[in-house]
Amino acid sequence: MRILFALVLFSFFACDSKPKVIVEDATAQPAEGTMPANNPSTTVPGQESAQGTDVHQVKAVEILQAEKYTYMKVVENADTFWIAASKMDAAKGRSYFYRGGLLKTNFESQEFNRTFDKIFLVSQIIDASAHPGGNGQGSAAPAAVDVDIKKVAGLMSLSTLLAQPAKQAGKTIVVGGKVVKVNNGIMGKNWIHIQDGSSIKGKKCDLAITTQENVPMGATVAFEGKIFVDKDFGAGYRYDIIMEEAVVKK
Repeated sequence: MRILFALVLFSFFACDSKPKVIVEDATAQPAEGTMPANNPSTTVPGQESAQGTDVHQVKAVEILQAEKYTYMKVVENADTFWIAASKMDAAKGRSYFYRGGLLKTNFESQEFNRTFDKIFLVSQIIDASAHPGGNGQGSAAPAAVDVDIKKVAGLMSLSTLLAQPAKQAGKTIVVGGKVVKVNNGIMGKNWIHIQDGSSIKGKKCDLAITTQENVPMGATVAFEGKIFVDKDFGAGYRYDIIMEEAVVKK
């Protein structure tokens, strides 16, 4: 029996520009010998949970190849865990990227006759070496770039931008705020999220930005860059709005 996958697209709201992610539906019932979601009759409440939409960079320390799937034991910072996706070429010692995923606990694999205490089922695992800058090496140390954004000419608040994103599409603008998330060296870019304290309907406004600049977490920075809406990078990397090619304004 063929496995039926459901593409689940997480929606965005006005002030949230986090990427959408495509994950497998845990309720699909595959045939014996494949990587199934657990049978509903044996599923334990709380057994499944989404990992979120952050990009993860991991190093493979063990590979198991099944008929249709690749199981990969990986290390991320101090954590060691398993991930699995559709079958792919993989090698121990290489660095990989993945986003999101569905956490399964006490996951039984009939092919390997073993139970994984914890495993994330992900839509796609990407070889870091396949992307410029994605070689798993650290970026240069970030420079101190704190600026008084109130003094930056032409600064647009995130609430103004996110209230009417289509109005700014294709334009180069200046925004500023505190860096609340940093992922460097992914697909040849540094990925940053900023917040400026503004909000829409009680929700903090957050903007995703790609840049070649090295910016530290927690810095207050102004960026100048081009606005894109409905930006699709492929492999489930989709943004309602994002600033690209950004440079730091001082």
